[in-house]
Amino acid sequence: MRSSPVAALIMAGGRSERMRAGGSGQHKGLRTVFGKPLIECNLRALIWFGFKRLFVAINGQEDALATWIDEHGRTLAESQSATLDVLVETQSLGTIGAVASLPGEIDDAVIVNVDNLTSLDLKQLARYHRERAGAATIATHHQPFPIPFGMLELAGQRVVAYREKPQLSVPVSSGTYVLNRRAIDRVHAGRRLDVPALIDALLQADETVWAYPHSEPWIDVNDEAALAHAERLFSSNGSRLPGAIPFETRRVEP
Repeated sequence: MRSSPVAALIMAGGRSERMRAGGSGQHKGLRTVFGKPLIECNLRALIWFGFKRLFVAINGQEDALATWIDEHGRTLAESQSATLDVLVETQSLGTIGAVASLPGEIDDAVIVNVDNLTSLDLKQLARYHRERAGAATIATHHQPFPIPFGMLELAGQRVVAYREKPQLSVPVSSGTYVLNRRAIDRVHAGRRLDVPALIDALLQADETVWAYPHSEPWIDVNDEAALAHAERLFSSNGSRLPGAIPFETRRVEP
């Protein structure tokens, strides 16, 4: 594919408490799916979709993760004519605080989380964002949530339907974003900030935030069960995880 003018940042700054609670001493970014560490799956996906200027945010205490990036990540990026730089968090910066360290000349950046896997077309997401010139774009999918009680549909005090333990489909964030410089500049260096607070600040300032609906397979990989589920999800859907596709089979963009 042709390269994207948009930079990309993998958020891997957390300490993986939930994953490590399962008995593994590894950072979740180093746990494997389809034989590859999660960080490699995300890195390969970004390269697959044509991103050439890549960043990864890590906690300064995660030595094993830093070593993997130095010994494998940069080599992988350079083999595809991409660059990979590390943004080191010396303190907890929340789910989006690390973007303040992106170089000032970057106008737009795709943000992915190291523990999310999806077959979402990240280049199309970036194009959608740039065409609409919003401050931010959030990839979103519908997630079914089971209601453990009987749900009533009411017209005033009159019951018009009774649904026993239904599943409600709710639009949720896919943990994947594109931020314009207007959004990035609202994140202050060295200060903790989470995504909901940034989006709220943008909306309060009358900035436009777009949703990018999709129906691609998506999973948040945060524990041992999710690791196994991730492989089943992509195998059963007949979808190939971009991060597991060899670069030499890449399709050519018209």
